[in-house]
Amino acid sequence: MSKMILKGGRVIDPVNRIDDQLDLIIEDGKIASLIKSAKVEDDTKIYDATGLIIMPGLVDMHTHLREPGQEYKETIYTGTRAAAMGG
Repeated sequence: MSKMILKGGRVIDPVNRIDDQLDLIIEDGKIASLIKSAKVEDDTKIYDATGLIIMPGLVDMHTHLREPGQEYKETIYTGTRAAAMGG
């Protein structure tokens, strides 16, 4: 079982009404728990999230891929590639 902890980040989750400085524990790629101070075991990867915000993904619901007709601005390939890279 792989385990990691994001320590000390500001966790914001509007759906669950969470806005607090917490440790986020991830086990086998899934969020296992959120607690004030996680107990660290030897085989756990720890990432310092102090000063960072941890929150559910953001989605841009408005996009223009400009194809067909305005490929000089953007194509489906360039637009989806930019989205996959985070921008």
